[in-house]
Amino acid sequence: MVFSNGDKCWNGPDRSLKVRLRCGLTNEVADVDEPSRCEYVALLSTPALCLEETLKELEEKLDALNQEQPQKRDEL
Repeated sequence: MVFSNGDKCWNGPDRSLKVRLRCGLTNEVADVDEPSRCEYVALLSTPALCLEETLKELEEKLDALNQEQPQKRDEL
């Protein structure tokens, strides 16, 4: 997705945002970067892009990680 013609940057171009989408368990902004002045790139994770099989695999991996590492989280 591309959002363009945003507010004018001081001494620069109009702000713009490119949003890259990826499969993920929840809707969340995973990363935001500014590769050029006033030009932003965001990474959005969403289950809307996942195949049902992929969602099940991700949930299983997350469950396995949560079972393996509960003590490490307590130690932090």
